Amino acid sequence: MQIEGTDSSPNIGYPFGKELLARRKPFTALFAYNDISAIGSIWAFREAGLRVPEDISVVGFDDISGAAFANPGLSTVRQPLIRMGQIAAQTVVDHIEGRGEYVPEIAIEPEFVQRASTGPAPSRNVKEKSGEIHVSV
Repeated sequence: MQIEGTDSSPNIGYPFGKELLARRKPFTALFAYNDISAIGSIWAFREAGLRVPEDISVVGFDDISGAAFANPGLSTVRQPLIRMGQIAAQTVVDHIEGRGEYVPEIAIEPEFVQRASTGPAPSRNVKEKSGEIHVSV
């Protein structure tokens, strides 16, 4: 699924979480394209009576300052932004000064920051009853 819109609040992830649940296909984890949408999805999951991370683990991307203060604390992928900036600046300077060889791609390893929104995949029995999904953990 693709999230569309320009909202920069958790409201952007909330309808996405609702839509995932409406599919009625059990899942145990969500990896969101950013932390804000992950937090909004958590709201939708909780509203549906699901627990994070006991029923569904949620991971964001970016490690925004509020990720650690989300409830639960959001596990996320942190990019080394300062290091990325240093490499970009040095690459531009090297190019301007005619030093070094052109490198079309530079791989920089991100860091996984584990917090309370992720846990082991639940062993669950999922039963559909009268249009609702019931999860037994």
